[in-house]
Amino acid sequence: MKNTIKVLSYLTICCFVIVGLVNQANAEWPDKPITAVIQYKAGGGTDTMTRAYSAEMEAPLKATINAVNRPGALGALAMDFVWQKPSDGYWWLGGSNFGKQLRVMGHTKLSPWKDWQYFKAGNSIQGFAVKADSPFKTLGDFIAAAKKNPGKYKVSNSGVGGLWAEGISIMTSVAGIDVKQIPYKGGAPAALACLQGEVDVAGSGLHETIEFIRAGKMRNLAIFAKDPITLKNGTVLQPVGKYVPALAAHAPFGGYYTLAVKRDVPAPIMKKIAAAFKTACNSPKFEALLNKKFFLKDVLVGEAADKAAARAESTTAWLLWDLKVEGAKINPADAGIPRPEDFDKWWPPKGYKPTM
Repeated sequence: MKNTIKVLSYLTICCFVIVGLVNQANAEWPDKPITAVIQYKAGGGTDTMTRAYSAEMEAPLKATINAVNRPGALGALAMDFVWQKPSDGYWWLGGSNFGKQLRVMGHTKLSPWKDWQYFKAGNSIQGFAVKADSPFKTLGDFIAAAKKNPGKYKVSNSGVGGLWAEGISIMTSVAGIDVKQIPYKGGAPAALACLQGEVDVAGSGLHETIEFIRAGKMRNLAIFAKDPITLKNGTVLQPVGKYVPALAAHAPFGGYYTLAVKRDVPAPIMKKIAAAFKTACNSPKFEALLNKKFFLKDVLVGEAADKAAARAESTTAWLLWDLKVEGAKINPADAGIPRPEDFDKWWPPKGYKPTM
């Protein structure tokens, strides 16, 4: 009996020691550099935003944050890489769009709201642009030519089944035209492809073509927004609805820029990340970048971010599946993804637990 009591006492002390060490580790976090793994190549919106908020998070966290690019498979390579790392808060996924297309494309089985905790910084706007010497002056010109020459024109996107491919599919479907979508590893390479004459139109984000437009090297055909945008030089970027009124119902269309960590990161560390993220997104330097690149601030953390991630996946997964977009191989229903019209009565799903 005495030996049993001694063993139990020893185990109790060990438990307290372990809990104490864990709490101490959480309290001292971070005590070494953090790595933000970016899902796309350097120069694009995801890269720009990840590096911007990471830099602004260093001061509140009192830590060095190293941003590295690991592009491929629509961001799935970076996602898998981070997933294999410890859930200690030192490995971040610098991404976009909540990985909303990855499950239906068969690139991952990870759920954006079950397996990850996302933090949303803001949105981008898709634009359609051409070289300055292109015969197309507006999106209307391009659509008219495409109707006369089905399948002739090439439009660059950020990857098969990716965000800009999705927007192009919406535009062509509603406009009733047939084009060849040419995939690149990110929106920035897709914009450069147009500038170099590899494609007729760049279907990238406005932020990925705006400097070329300002420099007079490219011309914007239309933006996937509800309202026009006027540049400082007086140039007006017209919304897609001006040329195809039915497209107005799909506007605005663009990307969501996010930070993600594995969902089982300890709660105290998760809260520190959330606080630093909000501080970074509200910093003057970060807001200046948003204005320069025509990004829209939209900061979400916790349950609000979970809901946004789940809704985004629902909308995109079913759109890709219903349009029979190349690469969409997993029926969303088989993955438990609700149809958009059923989302509000589905959320929150059974077993859902917020992390903070």
